[in-house]
Amino acid sequence: MPRPFFTEEDHQRVEEPFLDPEHSSERKPVSPYSMVNKAVIILFCVGLTAVVALSVRGYMGENQANLRAHTEALRSNGTHAFRKTVILISFDGFRADYLDRGITPHLHALRDEANAFQAEYMNPSFPSITFPNHYTIATGLYPETHGIVANEFYDPVLNQTFYYKNDLITRDAQWWGGEPIWVTAERQGHLAGIDMWPGSTAPIGGVLPTYLIAFSDPVAPRTKVDQLMTWLDLPLDRRPTFLASYVPEVDHAGHAYSPDSRQVNDSLVLADDAVGYLRASLAARNLTDVVDVVYLSDHGMASVPDDQIIYLEDLVGLDLLDLVSGYPLAGLWPKHASDTARIYEALRIQSAGQRWAVYLREDIPARFHYAHNDRIPPIVCIPEVGWTFYTRHQYDHSHLYSGKVSKTIGVHGYDNLDPTMRAIFLAHGPSFHAGKLVGQAADSQPQDSAGALHPPIGPAPRDVETATIQPPFDNVEVYNLLCHLLGLTPSANNGTLAWASRVE
Repeated sequence: MPRPFFTEEDHQRVEEPFLDPEHSSERKPVSPYSMVNKAVIILFCVGLTAVVALSVRGYMGENQANLRAHTEALRSNGTHAFRKTVILISFDGFRADYLDRGITPHLHALRDEANAFQAEYMNPSFPSITFPNHYTIATGLYPETHGIVANEFYDPVLNQTFYYKNDLITRDAQWWGGEPIWVTAERQGHLAGIDMWPGSTAPIGGVLPTYLIAFSDPVAPRTKVDQLMTWLDLPLDRRPTFLASYVPEVDHAGHAYSPDSRQVNDSLVLADDAVGYLRASLAARNLTDVVDVVYLSDHGMASVPDDQIIYLEDLVGLDLLDLVSGYPLAGLWPKHASDTARIYEALRIQSAGQRWAVYLREDIPARFHYAHNDRIPPIVCIPEVGWTFYTRHQYDHSHLYSGKVSKTIGVHGYDNLDPTMRAIFLAHGPSFHAGKLVGQAADSQPQDSAGALHPPIGPAPRDVETATIQPPFDNVEVYNLLCHLLGLTPSANNGTLAWASRVE
């Protein structure tokens, strides 16, 4: 039997004194050679001073723009000065149409406010799962580019596996490509405060956020808001300008009870209460018109009944496989690379007329941006929304299994353009005016870290008029927007500078 990366059970975790010869009681004769040596030393020091001065001048020149930004962009709440400040909050698993249920009044009120912005929805990246998408939001890179291609995956170069719930693994910077927003901020003279965001505990590029809280569950959403306020209450020179917090309650409820459950509605009320509490906390500090706040999610959620399981061993001999990963997808790593073509062909024939499709890695549809990374399995089976792959052993140890009792749960990870996978995006603050987003250059196209051009997944970025709800967009755009709000120069990414160049 091939080994899955992890089963469901794994988911339940006195110095010497300084002697100065010139102050010694014994005087020594002065040698001419020592005079020459002193002259050489003096000349060397003069030269070294000049080099250092030039280096410092160069460094100051390179950082002059950042220093100006820190001094010119000060805002006041009446009693204290604030630099441009952005709070980013992710409500994991908050599907876009959850906003239509009438139980999130604080979020709903944003669409009618002057300094607010709401998109109809935001498209996640493929696969529509938590770690890949949170890191895409942070970097502006597709998962195939930043390398976090799933919540758990195998790297054939490292010959190691990544598992998102293993703290030692997630703290290892070798897994994380690209430059997340907190690293961009810290490198450009800002301070960052990050509360539980995926990837933030790894010293990416040798940089950690100044303030960092590792994942811990459960922590009430209001407690996380209090932490954000604690950071905002710091003195100017110690206060972070980029703050982020991860809130998982909606996702937890969706998985366990399905999207249409009472428990999901309860979690939405909890999330919305956190929004109201955050806004009240900002207002109490007179920061409503000082701090920009962005609320978003990483993906949506679909209902999966327990009779819509595709058992992998009914399709391929498990003895031919070394690893199976990617739930609800089936990412297959054959034991022998020479068997890849044969296994794929057998699956291709069986997939005809079925609720799933199979691809060789290099043939995965281009719109998924999920082919150009060796961490992606050689064979990938993608089910239709509402269906999921399991081996029988995996199913028996899964949260879906409940003996003879029929059960429906929530699952994500599907086609990122499916309506059930859509995420939310809302924002408010001094940088958002009348819900209007204005583009910059019509011919601007997204680029990856290698400079390759990619078309956007969803509707092309365009100028839009003032409206209650703005057009949808792809989550690779968020990084550039955050950089724009903070006055940062973005690192190379897959987003379009045109989209995020001006929000007013």
